[in-house]
Amino acid sequence: MFISKETLSKLSRWFHMPVHIVLGFLCGLLVAYFSRNTSILFMSVLGVIGSLLPDIDHLLYIYIYARKTEYARLLRIRIKNRELRELFRFASANHKLNTKIYSHNLLTVLITVIFFSYFAFAQDNYNAAAFTLGMISHYFYDIFEDWLLLGRINPNWFLLFGRQKVNIPHAIKKVLTFGKLIRFFPNIFSAFPLFYGYLLAKGYYLSLREFGFITLTIFLFSPMFYGAIYIMDDIKDLELDKKHPIKSRGRAIASGEVSLIAAKRTFKILLFFSLIFSLMLSHILFVSLLVFLVLNLIYLFFLRKLPLLDLLASTILHSMKLIVGLLLAGSSPLLFTALIITDILAYLSIVTGKRVYEMREGYITPFIPDTNYYDYLKMFQYIVYFVSLAYFVQTAGQPGFVYRLIITLMALSLTVLYKPKTAIKSFVDFISYGDDREGIFTKVFNIKIWKRGS
Repeated sequence: MFISKETLSKLSRWFHMPVHIVLGFLCGLLVAYFSRNTSILFMSVLGVIGSLLPDIDHLLYIYIYARKTEYARLLRIRIKNRELRELFRFASANHKLNTKIYSHNLLTVLITVIFFSYFAFAQDNYNAAAFTLGMISHYFYDIFEDWLLLGRINPNWFLLFGRQKVNIPHAIKKVLTFGKLIRFFPNIFSAFPLFYGYLLAKGYYLSLREFGFITLTIFLFSPMFYGAIYIMDDIKDLELDKKHPIKSRGRAIASGEVSLIAAKRTFKILLFFSLIFSLMLSHILFVSLLVFLVLNLIYLFFLRKLPLLDLLASTILHSMKLIVGLLLAGSSPLLFTALIITDILAYLSIVTGKRVYEMREGYITPFIPDTNYYDYLKMFQYIVYFVSLAYFVQTAGQPGFVYRLIITLMALSLTVLYKPKTAIKSFVDFISYGDDREGIFTKVFNIKIWKRGS
């Protein structure tokens, strides 16, 4: 005998929260069974808390980021009038039709699964494992409940907030567009200094736990956290990017592939969860992300408008990644002074070379018009590079030789060898803008979503 959808809806209405509590309790029991020496009751409580935590986003939805919607307004009226029975009925009958909840999406599920795997299998942190497993049970039950009651999965799971239906090919395209939005490939390259700093401080040997730690750290830092930073940067520079010959196609917002509203929502999700999970993973990482956030805001709204200071700020932000990697490994940056100084000098030459190139190609105008600013900046680039080269030769025996050699050669490619219509130029465009003017890297990797139109 089949159960009607109306009956299922009523059962779900009454048992939605109890099911989450039971699943969280069972998750706690499961983790407690494998941890052996921990309290079963404590683990079960953590599992229940984790299973209920995602629904706090409903309160944020009602009172903060969607308070102007009719659904949120009606709920607030019932809460204010203490009509608890009507509140329960209305929310139970309509919450499945609400597809604008930020936290309920497959990206959040992926993040939670990764962190559970790390806590359970690499760190032996069973408390955090019970908590994150409880969160996973919540999301998986909600997806199952969508299918059971609606016969489909709600669009918000595919980051299609506010839509009522989901098209699977369209959802796959959205995933690829998401990679473009956060500049996935340039983002991954930019995380290399953090990884190298950690690896160097550990003597080029990582245990399974350390490898899991730095992998999750890089995932949080880049593409999650810096993905949010790049989105913030693209929103701020939207009008300028639309006029840029490369960014107008290589940036998801400027090209029109991602709406401004969707970009802002994605920014909030990435920033929120990167900070929350970084706090769970490492206090040093959490503080570092806060510092990066403040400095990027200062750079974006103030320093970037000032000659030379914009280049210095960009260089400092880059070299801080190397320093954070050393700190996360428990090592003092003072032990690697030569490495840090070489990195600062070489990257200052790189970022100056990029600015010179943009001026030469007409992508941007000089900060100080009707002057020889371009010529002075080009001269400054060469001076900085030769100073970095001389310093590198002088300190060749210091730690971090491989990294310092790579960054010095990169600076060389932008100072002496940087010629039009070369693979180097195409590579730099790809790393800088997510697209390349000559089409070399997009053709090699067959990344059609980045491929420029004719």
